[in-house]
Amino acid sequence: MKILIVDDSKATLEIVRRGLESFGYCRLSIEKTCSATQALDIAKQWQPEIVLTDWYMPDMTGLTLTQELMKLDQGIKVGMITTVDDPNQINQAKGAGASFVLTKPFEDDELHRYLLPLVQGAEESKKALDSISEVQKELALPKLSQLEKLLQRELGSSLTLSSIPPQTFDESKIPCLLAVYEDSATQRPRAVAMLDLDAICVLSQAGASISQAEIEQVLKSQLASKGVLDACHRVLDRSALAFLDSQTRKSLRLKNISFVPSAFDKLQTLYEKEADKRVDFSCALNESLTGKVTLVGF
Repeated sequence: MKILIVDDSKATLEIVRRGLESFGYCRLSIEKTCSATQALDIAKQWQPEIVLTDWYMPDMTGLTLTQELMKLDQGIKVGMITTVDDPNQINQAKGAGASFVLTKPFEDDELHRYLLPLVQGAEESKKALDSISEVQKELALPKLSQLEKLLQRELGSSLTLSSIPPQTFDESKIPCLLAVYEDSATQRPRAVAMLDLDAICVLSQAGASISQAEIEQVLKSQLASKGVLDACHRVLDRSALAFLDSQTRKSLRLKNISFVPSAFDKLQTLYEKEADKRVDFSCALNESLTGKVTLVGF
């Protein structure tokens, strides 16, 4: 993935570059420039997927650069890394097309948390949720006992799933993992799973590839590592067999997963679904950690 860094401070360019190089979710190709005007030329020719820009620069502001990048219509995602912390200016930047505004100084984990949704398809998940229309008469939600058996094949017989009352949205639900399941024929979303951070860690422990130290780091940083997300993805993909459409007699398939570090309106709305259109449960492995999951059907 190509990322262009724009800042009139060479020191800041180096700080951001080093922060990006410790980002382990995908391989990055990084370019940097002190000139916003030059950044626009680089964007036209090099076509980066992401541009990280300062706000205040002598030849062109980051706000203007963001507006010009949006005009290129190349699908470039923009993040602003700046000393600006005024809510009105932050809203102005987002209104111009910036995906996030990260205030200096920052830690690498903060940069990674903001960057992750851009490289991992969180926007695709949001678009999938926006495309959901009416609720189907027959939902493809799994029975908890069947889902438990499938997950036990991956995680062992010590895994237990227990039904819990319908969850409501609160700050404990963020960050989370959002998994979208679709009908393989129509490619329409039919179910969504929302896993809290503890549930992500529980389901990622299939096989021996994830160490306890890595789990502890995820819980401490509130940011799931690539290894944890990949392991969780494999488990969720195989569990899609439990999502059976009663009319077609075919299972759903996992469309995508994304790590969601901050709330958005549609996510909160999912937690408001009626009890007969959802399945809420806890998952525990060796009683060391208990996570919570909500499945919503459409």
